[in-house]
Amino acid sequence: MLVIGLVVLWTAIAGRVHASVQLPLTAYDQGNGLATLSVVRMTQDRAGFVWAGTEKGLYRFDGIGFVSVGSEQGFQTSEVISFAEDASGHLWVGSRAGVQRRDDTGHFEWVRPRGRVLVLDRGQTLAGDESGGMFALSGHQLLHLSLDAGGEWQMVPVFDAAQIRKMPGLAQISAVFHRGGDTWFGCGEALCRLSGGQLTRHGAEQGVPADRWLGFLGARDGSLWARGIHGIRRLVPGAVRFEARDIPDGHARVAASSLDIVEDRAGRVLTRSDEGIARWDGTQWELFGTGNGLPGVGISALLADRDGMVWMGTFGRGVMYWNSNDAVENWTVAQGLNDSLIWSITRADPNTLWIAGENGGQVIAPGESRARPWPLAITAPHQTHAVVVDARGRIWYFMFDGRVVRYEPDTHRTTVMATLPHLVRGALIDRHGGLWAYTLGGLYGVDANTGEASRIAPDLIPPSMCSDLDEDAAGRLWLACSTGLYRRNEHGWARVSVQPEALGGYENVTTTPDGRLWLSALQPGLLVGKVVDGDSLAVTTVTDPLLADTRFYFLRPDRDGRLWAGGGNGVDVLDNGRWTRLSDRDGLLWNETNHGAFHADDDGSVWIGAPVGLTHILKPARLLAPRRIEPLIVSAQYAGHELSPGAPAQHFENGAALVFRFGVIDNGAGHPVHFRYRLSGVDKDWVEIAQPEVRYASLPSGAYRFELQAIDVHRRAVSEAIVREWHIAPPWWLSPWIALLAAAAVVGGIVLAWRWRMAVLIRHARILEDMVSERTAELQQSLRSRSMLLAHIGHDLRSPLVGILDSLRQWRAGSMERHPPERIERHVRQQMSLIDELLEFSRGELVELQPEPVPGYLYGFLHEVADSAALLAERRHNRLVCRFADDLPPVVSADFRRLRQVLLNLLGNAAKFTADGTLVFRVDALPLRGHIVRLRMTIQDDGIGLGVETAEGLSQPFVRGHNAAGEQGHGLGLSIVFQLLQRMETSLASRAAPGGGTVFSFDLALPLAEEHEVDSLFTGGEPVGAYDGAGCTVIVAEGDPDKRAMLCDLLDGYGYVTLSHPAVHDAAVPGRPDLIILGPGSDGREALSAWRRAWPDAPLVWLICGPAPAETPLWPRDADAILAKPVDANALLSTVSALLTGSVVAKADPTF
Repeated sequence: MLVIGLVVLWTAIAGRVHASVQLPLTAYDQGNGLATLSVVRMTQDRAGFVWAGTEKGLYRFDGIGFVSVGSEQGFQTSEVISFAEDASGHLWVGSRAGVQRRDDTGHFEWVRPRGRVLVLDRGQTLAGDESGGMFALSGHQLLHLSLDAGGEWQMVPVFDAAQIRKMPGLAQISAVFHRGGDTWFGCGEALCRLSGGQLTRHGAEQGVPADRWLGFLGARDGSLWARGIHGIRRLVPGAVRFEARDIPDGHARVAASSLDIVEDRAGRVLTRSDEGIARWDGTQWELFGTGNGLPGVGISALLADRDGMVWMGTFGRGVMYWNSNDAVENWTVAQGLNDSLIWSITRADPNTLWIAGENGGQVIAPGESRARPWPLAITAPHQTHAVVVDARGRIWYFMFDGRVVRYEPDTHRTTVMATLPHLVRGALIDRHGGLWAYTLGGLYGVDANTGEASRIAPDLIPPSMCSDLDEDAAGRLWLACSTGLYRRNEHGWARVSVQPEALGGYENVTTTPDGRLWLSALQPGLLVGKVVDGDSLAVTTVTDPLLADTRFYFLRPDRDGRLWAGGGNGVDVLDNGRWTRLSDRDGLLWNETNHGAFHADDDGSVWIGAPVGLTHILKPARLLAPRRIEPLIVSAQYAGHELSPGAPAQHFENGAALVFRFGVIDNGAGHPVHFRYRLSGVDKDWVEIAQPEVRYASLPSGAYRFELQAIDVHRRAVSEAIVREWHIAPPWWLSPWIALLAAAAVVGGIVLAWRWRMAVLIRHARILEDMVSERTAELQQSLRSRSMLLAHIGHDLRSPLVGILDSLRQWRAGSMERHPPERIERHVRQQMSLIDELLEFSRGELVELQPEPVPGYLYGFLHEVADSAALLAERRHNRLVCRFADDLPPVVSADFRRLRQVLLNLLGNAAKFTADGTLVFRVDALPLRGHIVRLRMTIQDDGIGLGVETAEGLSQPFVRGHNAAGEQGHGLGLSIVFQLLQRMETSLASRAAPGGGTVFSFDLALPLAEEHEVDSLFTGGEPVGAYDGAGCTVIVAEGDPDKRAMLCDLLDGYGYVTLSHPAVHDAAVPGRPDLIILGPGSDGREALSAWRRAWPDAPLVWLICGPAPAETPLWPRDADAILAKPVDANALLSTVSALLTGSVVAKADPTF
């Protein structure tokens, strides 16, 4: 019965395992060229380049770092949402701006069938076929793109209306994958396959549960994997029914619009989980999360490169490279180690590893996911510098303070056997069971039975620091001390004279099976000699630039005779006569090692101690295997033009530079790489550089040959050379007739030289004087501009902080009338923007406040300004009245950031100098002139007023009126307003208000804009809160395709099933919607009535970009909720959720 119970228990937990070790990860962020750290999609092309699509552009990994791809390569920078490569090896990139294809020259070109901009759905929405065409998903519709005979792109829907009516799931296609003539895609809640023109649907009968299928993988064994939000399915070759490969306990559920699934070099399948990464090893799922070193922000994209290594894109942390060759595992605090230095490692038996560290000892047992504290019962201090095991299995700890402690595992007894008079550096147990401790006062021997300790060879070995002790194959002991090298053989101890002798003695010593002895001193470098029994030892310095610059902390061989040399920049390993440096790029936990922290296991693996934990190299041979990196000329430009291989001769240009940019292939971990190059006729020998770029200035005409090699620095390996040849044609002025003209000019010049020589000198002196004057004036103007800019920013930094404080006071008072959290978030974003501007100023990148107009929603902007100003007014018990004309245009192009500064400065001043009064904020539209609207903005208060003599000086900084002397401030606000308005080509007018107070006004001419020109439908900030669409169907009827896509993406990410509907006035849609989101259209009331008549029972959310309609008896039946653009994503999600659950929803305030 016990056996049966254990089997049942194992069956219950075998579906998943939480991995316990730290993963060997390499992080790529802004320091490696990724200006944007939120990665959306990743892919690798057939040339070996890894591409990363981010929220703000496209990047290519060149083996050294990521390089931005932009307008120079023809790419329109935008959020990248899809990747694929066609049959010809051309990379396709889908972005918010459309679809682009990389041609044979590396330049991107638009794919616009019949001139139409094609915007794809986000995720695995591109798939190339065998003929060079491309399947694409747009608006959840499957399309096929191909080139016609004239070289124009043609696009056709794969399914017609009749097929969609017959199978409604074809209207909701979620991802696409093509292999071997079969096209797979998610169709509604099922999987579909298109093969040879035959469409097959796979549902519950074929083992496919209802789900939203977002990712596909064609594994190397021919099987097909499909990833849904909830489940994972696998179809083996020849089978008709899918196998379930679900991740237990709901760890598969991830709210996303795309879910990658990839295969590593060992054939294991990886995908995202709610904790990080899940990996199928053939029998069960392994879960990796923050405890294994993955970032807590979550994984956004997955890629397995052609070597089977795994790349991970993250939300805001850049790219992570997982060296998944299973050669290394790491142990840190996350695996139970204490956060202290590790000094010694030993194995007591095949099941336990004992560790000595700065904060005591610990034990690691295979099969346990965490290290456990040592079982010794001793008093503090617990600093231990060595641990050894004797033949009876007893554990000996040598404490830093001199105590020698023995622990007996059988009886769990701890005994202090001896106390040495000096601090301990380390210990050794020889093949005969003798215990040796090397200390700061010489060498001591300890009797394992009695604990008696005695100083060894006191007449020979001075009481000075001894740092290392090792035993060679013949049983000789070698001792490294600050006074020299000592040896013990059958004749006893003797001092060995090392030739040449190192100053300060030696710190590390070891021997290798080939009969060589290795030494290191306190100075950088490594010495080697032949093991001898004589009184002297001849050594030579190992010739290696990396070793020559390294101070070593341990020297030890492993089971297979390799020499391991640990230092401060990694671990150098000598294997079969070849040196290799291992670092964190190879999976080591840390580049710095600790003195003596090394252990070679009998299974061939080694353990290395570091300041932050422990590295276990499981398979040294795999980690040290030769690797091949190939150099690549990423770009070769002469006079700004690309030099393509085989291109015709380049025309000579005077002063033109030749610029080469390099990269390497198959260097995903980013190992250090140098380059060697030479240019015929210029470089006499090879030139080595660390930077991936070289520039030649003003090359003469002629034929050239450029050779390039890549140097793997840590492997001490040089690649084969690649060659690029080209020719520069002679310039026109080297022709014979030009030479004759030049000779005549020289003769004429000699004759006329004495006439103009003095004139030239005088003119040159005047030019120098003018240049000095001009540069001095420019410097003074620059200093004045920068000082004023800093004053502007410093002044406006206070405004968001005041708003945050006022919102917090209202929140604490229990007032939720104005949604304090949303106000705080808006003020924080404004504060961050000002801080960014201040940082730009500190870097010298900003000298003037120049307007930067962008299209935006005018009503939403005015509402936001009024909302912020209301808090300012309430501070002195004022009332804010807003009067916005009904005929204001909904969308204009303006520098809203600077305009907000102007308005809040004016409204803040009005609130500051008015108490228990009324502030009026009025905006009127003056008659239109073409596509320009003139807005008149007026701020009136009934405060202390403005004198004529004061008004004349308020445009100057630090000038205030006499009646404002008792108020806080420095007189910068109105000066900033005057300067900003001047740059907006307008001016501020001021006058006294009737009955007291002040009226400020200005007219602003703004271009009208269309709504489709507005970049974002949403206000800043990411959605927070748990929203679950639970498969509810939401119709998004919005005329602008970009805004419609934004709404669909937001709702799709929270489990809603969206139907994208471009016709705002056409309410005919298939099926019954659970909710309708309606855009404004040309006639909002007419569209609203049409949808309400068609679907009277469905909740309806109306998005408006102008003033809200006035309350009428019909209004409550027309729309269930009204939201103004730009929309807060949280507000939209909470409104949709509330309407679907029947909660009460407050309609929009009909007045701003």
